[in-house]
Amino acid sequence: MKKIKFLRFGIFLRGIAMGIADIIPGVSGGTIALITGIYKELLNTINLIDLNFFQTILKFQLKKMVSKYNVNFLFSLILGIAFSIIVFSQILLFLFNNFSTPLWSFFFGLIVSSIFFLLKKIKKWEFNVYFFLTIGLILGLILQNLNPGNFEINYIYLFLCGMLSITAMLLPGVSGAYILILLGAYETMIVTLTEVVKFNSDYFLNLFAFISGALVSIKLFSKFLSWTFKKYTNETFSCLTGFMMGSLPSLWPLRDENSNLISFSEFNPNNDFFDGLVSVIVFFFLGILLVFILEYISKKNGK
Repeated sequence: MKKIKFLRFGIFLRGIAMGIADIIPGVSGGTIALITGIYKELLNTINLIDLNFFQTILKFQLKKMVSKYNVNFLFSLILGIAFSIIVFSQILLFLFNNFSTPLWSFFFGLIVSSIFFLLKKIKKWEFNVYFFLTIGLILGLILQNLNPGNFEINYIYLFLCGMLSITAMLLPGVSGAYILILLGAYETMIVTLTEVVKFNSDYFLNLFAFISGALVSIKLFSKFLSWTFKKYTNETFSCLTGFMMGSLPSLWPLRDENSNLISFSEFNPNNDFFDGLVSVIVFFFLGILLVFILEYISKKNGK
């Protein structure tokens, strides 16, 4: 009898890379999936999930779980993503608390260069493309004015954040973490992940609400996303790019003690390199460089 392998180590490593991408604004988990050659298998596996899938799990029918639903792929990928998110959320929380200015500058550079490459993905510029680019831009600006960071972050809101961010994560070039920043829930989720690792039960429901929203969204929207991505590629990319352009001010790195955005003239850095204007510029270009490297690898691999 052939032994069933639930852990595919290569997929586990790809999951680690996707997990790192998913918590860094401007880097897309979908892009990593494309680069590493598992994007199609990921979408196909998600689309296989139905009610019988859960019955198969409850009955512990191992052969059917692997042969019909590709569970070993899903298990290995999720395990890798979870591992890297748990580890790197600790690092990000430390950076937020100690080096917030260069970190926001790095994120700003990531998004600026992501916008550039998303625009390059639009193969034909016509009326529909300009229309959806404008719609996306308006939506981004509206979201800025609404200032969702002032909304009460409760379980229902985290459920919705899970739905929206995971939808973005499935699209190559679009960052789910960036969506969380726009929704004002990014730092909340980083803190939640950090505290859950410490088995702080006060944060368990936060994580449960977010994951529940993500699971619902994956099943409801994965087929729709696949369809729009294939049939209306240019329109999809133009709308997403416009949205990112309109909401770009939310990542502006120069902030006062209360995290309010300030201009260069108002910026009063300390003598420390990591709190100075030089670090803002250096980390901005490092963010740009990272996206260029990822795009180069993606193009070289022909994915």
